[in-house]
Amino acid sequence: MTDRVTALAWRALLAAARTPALWASMGAQVVLFSLYLLVWGDGLPLVGARPTLEQFATLQWIVLGLALPWTAARSGVVRGRDDVARLAVLGAVPPSSIVAAGVAALAVLLLSLAAVGLPFAMLAQQISAVPATELWRTQLPLYALGLCAAPITAACMLVAANRLAAWTAATALTLAVVALVPRGLGGGVVLAALGAIVVAALVSSADRRFWYLSEQA
Repeated sequence: MTDRVTALAWRALLAAARTPALWASMGAQVVLFSLYLLVWGDGLPLVGARPTLEQFATLQWIVLGLALPWTAARSGVVRGRDDVARLAVLGAVPPSSIVAAGVAALAVLLLSLAAVGLPFAMLAQQISAVPATELWRTQLPLYALGLCAAPITAACMLVAANRLAAWTAATALTLAVVALVPRGLGGGVVLAALGAIVVAALVSSADRRFWYLSEQA
């Protein structure tokens, strides 16, 4: 079972790496973060006396809250429930393995997207003249956000009727998580735990819910 999930995850990940959505999101982040540091390298004066690193991390939270669900929905890693049912029948694979592989591939994809901002955060840390521990205090929760956004988007893709509805719902839920969960390492733990709960719920119910096509198929 583990080998099958790994093979499916690698296949989905390699397919997603060829989609324009991933590279468009990465490129947009590089341009935006570069412009931010070039124009406001010392921090925005309207945000109080917070260090540049903290202000930059706030920008990362907002950007990733919007970019993660869009990239996940456009990547094609997780499709609708009918696609899962067809693949399960054609490949003689349990739906739970397909869902687990899709979420795992999506998590890796979104982690790579969240990591794009790390070099710029390191530069912001140098500008702020704060310890390296502060860098990881601001960055690790962003990776946890990627781990949380992956199963959230997968769940929306499996439940919603179409990709637009799934993307809209996933974006709203991800932004709600960004707004409600406190930042910092404690918030990162909460995000990772929330993601694990959603994954467990999806995988445990997949064999019961996704063996058959929907009535709309």
